[in-house]
Order: sequence, then structure tokens, then C-alpha cells
Amino acid sequence: MNILINASNLKLGGGIQVADSIIAQLSAYPMHNFTVVYSDYLQDSIGRLLPATNIRTVNYNIKNTIATIVFGRDRFLDRLVEEQNIDCVLTIFGPSRWNPKCRHVSGFAMAHLVLPESPYFKMLHGIDKIKSISRLMLIERAFKNSTKYFYTENPFISELLQKKWPGKCIRTISNYYNQIFDSPGKWIKYGLPSFEGITLLTIAANYPHKNLGIAIDIAHILKVRYPDFKFRFVMTVDKSQIIIPDNLSGNFELIGKIDIAQCPSLYSQADISFIPSLLECFSATYPEAMKMGIPIVTTDLEFAHGLCGDSALYYSSLDANQAAERIYSLASDPLLRNKLISNGKEKLLSFDNTERRMSKLIGYCEDIVKNH
Repeated sequence: MNILINASNLKLGGGIQVADSIIAQLSAYPMHNFTVVYSDYLQDSIGRLLPATNIRTVNYNIKNTIATIVFGRDRFLDRLVEEQNIDCVLTIFGPSRWNPKCRHVSGFAMAHLVLPESPYFKMLHGIDKIKSISRLMLIERAFKNSTKYFYTENPFISELLQKKWPGKCIRTISNYYNQIFDSPGKWIKYGLPSFEGITLLTIAANYPHKNLGIAIDIAHILKVRYPDFKFRFVMTVDKSQIIIPDNLSGNFELIGKIDIAQCPSLYSQADISFIPSLLECFSATYPEAMKMGIPIVTTDLEFAHGLCGDSALYYSSLDANQAAERIYSLASDPLLRNKLISNGKEKLLSFDNTERRMSKLIGYCEDIVKNH
């Protein structure tokens, strides 16, 4: 079977991590021929790909045009499908904005469309709310017009999506940590400045729904309430994206975008994984922290409970006071930290590992080509 892996629309966040993992496993399926269309943001992943006769790579960044937005057409990608005699397109995460002229499986990770009660939307007002609603309407249209076949990474999200789009075929294929975490020899060291205290690590792009700014309020509270408590937040965002007050400059390290191979090194220097997200289908930072033996503090929301269970400490999603208390109590209680770490190791077993995920994705493509 000829499969086109479509990563032409990926730029930031968890989609890059998943794409990297999928691309790295293609050589395990020599019975199929793959054409990998990758964006500029996946150059490092392609660089690590070993040469294989059944894998062809093409660098292309899909753009918003009248043809893609209105008609779902992209001349370059359409030509690839024809030239390579593609049987099925696997878009790692949509919306692809492109409706291939063949079978098409698309990942769905846009929690905004199925979690309208999220506190994220309560933060929006005026023009921002209007812009958000308009944008989501366009995204939903792009999703619905691109394919009939979707997968999500969370059974909770699959159930909600099936109710929203009853005519679509939806499967659950969960995420996992990137396989780089199992290969210490491939890790790239990232040296943080030395620090005597608690390091809270947040690996995330600065999307609004990640709610990273709450860390500033938390830091203010911790400094006032516990003046002897030494802590810092390490975040993978640029210094221009979050403005840190001068009196908190020693409590933040904003290190910018990092390579996936640098993530294990950062976890090994952290004490707590802090994940303040308000909207997720899945976040690889949960299983990454579990794998690296780092306890988690995250939002008291249904998606987080479904992914973490009893391996995390939760706080009311917009309550910086409660978040500060959770962080301090975890930092002060080694028995609690060890319990969460142990629970996290058990929780990891409930996810599809990288091999199972890839097998299920290829199986999905095979099924729809054969049976539909």
C-alpha cells in the first residue's frame, strides 16, 4: 500500500512530538511505501531518519489559500497523490485544510471544539471572544470537509466527538512519550543554571489555552506566603512571550523552543512537572513526566483526571492560590512525591506505547482502503 504521511501543517506543540515518533517508526513497515510530507519545523526529525528504500521525504508547508479554504484543494499535494499512486493519506493532526482524492485518516486534537464548558472560554471577552468563535467555526468546517475518518488520543474526547459528528468514523489511538526517552544515548544535554531549590518544569508552546501566565500569580503568592521557599519555573517559551516582573526574575527561566532530544535532560533537572493547561485532548507531557519519575501538578479538569488518575495533584484551574498551595505541599512532602511517581509508573501501562500506536494507525489505513 502507498501511504502519504501528511505533516505539512504542523508548526508547534505536541503535533511535532507525535510526528517525530511516527516518522521514526516507518522503517518497521517495509511492506508499505511511504511519502512523508513534512513542514520546516520537522527538519530535525527528518535528519534522524535512516535511509530506507520504502520512504520518500518531501519538504512542503501547506498555506491557507482560497483553493484550500473553500475547495479543500492543494495543487502540490494533489499532484503527489497522483504521481505516487497514493492509496491513503494519514494527516497526523488536522485540520489538514486539504481533502485528498483518496482515503484519508486525520488525527483530531482540537479540544476547543468538544469542550465548550472549559474555563478557557470564560477568560475570553469582547473582540477576543468573537475572534475565537469565528476561528473555531472555520476550523470545524475544515475538519468536517476533509475526511470521514478520524482518530483521537483520548476515549473521553472520542465519545464527545462521536456525539458531535455522528456520521464520522472515530477511533481512539492514544499518545505516549516519544521513543527518544527510551534511548539515553540519543539524549542531548540541556544545562540549566545551577539552582538550590525546587524546579518546576513546563514543556509547552505558549498557546492561550495552556494558561502559562498563571505561573506569575503563583510565584507572587509563594514568595509572600513562604518567603524561605526557593523555587523556579522553567518554561520552553521565549522571553518575549511572557513578561516576568523584575521582582520575580530569579524565579523564572524562559529557555525558548527546544529539540525533542533535549526534553529528557530537562526532566532530569526538574522536581515537579507543572501543567496548567485548560484544554487538552492529550498532552505528551503527562506520560513524559511519568516516564522520568517526576510528580505532576495540573488542573482539576476531566481531561487531566482521565489521563493522570491518581498520579497527579490537582488544583482548581484558574485558582492561583490553590495552585501555590498544591506546589508547596508537594515540594514539602517526599512521601507524597514518591506516591505520585509510583502511581505514574502504573498509569503509563494504560497508554498505547509508540509501537502499538503506530500499529493501530497503519491498521486504520489498511482497514479503510480494504473495507470502505
